[in-house]
Amino acid sequence: MTRGAYRAAYPAGDGTRHISDISLTDSGRIIASSVADAGDDGPFDSAVSDAGQVNVSAAGRVRLTLAASPSVLGTFPEYRIEAVECLPGTTDALLGTDDETLGGYVRTMPFCEA
Repeated sequence: MTRGAYRAAYPAGDGTRHISDISLTDSGRIIASSVADAGDDGPFDSAVSDAGQVNVSAAGRVRLTLAASPSVLGTFPEYRIEAVECLPGTTDALLGTDDETLGGYVRTMPFCEA
């Protein structure tokens, strides 16, 4: 499969964006952020999940496998994660928020292990 539908396990409900950003680990794991957003002043609720795997064959053929039940790696109540980037050669993901009138934050979390 080279494309598919993805539904985050968390958060759920109205205003949920199942993918607000994605990143790949060095081994091809797909790390995705998801967010529930009730408006510029929140409340916000976010999660980062293991969404699946991307593999490339020796012939250059891409295969996408989405997780049937994505594992939630971390939840972030009161924050709206809009960016996730696996830092090359590390296990760290750089997470960025855009919390509208509440500001923005950047932090790292060890979500990108092989």
